[in-house]
Amino acid sequence: MQESVKRWLIEEGIFKSEIPDENADWHYVVEFPANSGQISDIIKLKGRDLVIVVSGIILAEQHYKALHSLPKEKKRKLIFKWKMDLLFRKAEFRMLPDAENVRQIEFQIPIYLEELTKPKLMEALREIFKCKLYIIWNVNHEFEKTEDKDIMYL
Repeated sequence: MQESVKRWLIEEGIFKSEIPDENADWHYVVEFPANSGQISDIIKLKGRDLVIVVSGIILAEQHYKALHSLPKEKKRKLIFKWKMDLLFRKAEFRMLPDAENVRQIEFQIPIYLEELTKPKLMEALREIFKCKLYIIWNVNHEFEKTEDKDIMYL
């Protein structure tokens, strides 16, 4: 399975590296979409019949300060909107350190080995990328006030 996954990633032009991980049987770093600068990890956890696809975003310092400078109720509503919208995506998410003081958001999709195929893996990467875009575009809309720019990712 490990070699198949690595081959798929190389075929798609997104494989970046394999990193040592004491908690994993194998751990690959990919750039998805290719040449986007957006990094994700594909990890086969030790002792589990599970591969997880993980990525996240960290708010830029100016966006972090802007978010936490909003009036309390406006900040609460904005973060609540993010949580409600992300709830209906396939990716699981965590706001860190917590939802009230969000600095980063981590997304992950678990794939059981019996379900692991190239299409399923690529679908998981696309889904996580869409979740990241959702937050990036929301933050940009809220704090940058850009007009009609076609920003794919920051």
